[in-house]
Amino acid sequence: MPRPGLLTRGRANRIVRTPGGRRVVHRQKFYKSGGKCPVTGAKLQLPKESMYRLSRQSSKSSKRPNRPYGGAISSKALRRGIINATRE
Repeated sequence: MPRPGLLTRGRANRIVRTPGGRRVVHRQKFYKSGGKCPVTGAKLQLPKESMYRLSRQSSKSSKRPNRPYGGAISSKALRRGIINATRE
């Protein structure tokens, strides 16, 4: 029996066919989105966690690109912002 936090309509039952040919009921899993730029709406290009380092978390600074607003807005939005700031 799943715990009560998992019994929501968003995690509805799905009928899944197993490799053995049986049909079983699974709860749908939620996965985190990679993040998107608030200006352009494009997906942020953040580094993925290594498959071999799942037990150890990497720091927030190592997950961000080394530029201003790195990991918060996309490079195209930053470039456009810098160009607009220097034009004025």
